[in-house]
Amino acid sequence: MITINEKTAITLVCLGLVLIAVSIPLYLRKVGMNCVYGFRIRKAFENDENWYRINRYGAAALMCWAVVIMAVGIGCLYIEPEYVLMVVKVGFLSVLLPIALTVYFARRL
Repeated sequence: MITINEKTAITLVCLGLVLIAVSIPLYLRKVGMNCVYGFRIRKAFENDENWYRINRYGAAALMCWAVVIMAVGIGCLYIEPEYVLMVVKVGFLSVLLPIALTVYFARRL
């Protein structure tokens, strides 16, 4: 039977892998300006240069943070089960950090 710690580890590692997979095309500048995929903030839509710079920065931030989330997921295998739910909540909410950093980066352009 799979434990809550193992479920959490799998979930956070998968979240990290999804974030990396979604970020790679943005980082490689393969995604042109659109209204569905990428960091869709006003500054990014001003011109193509802003779009690619903001999305590349955001993708790099997300990929770095994804590695942290995966490490936390692996760390869940070694913590007490009563703390796992708190770690999951923090793990999911922490994805907001690279998004906030990207918005801050865009405002400085």
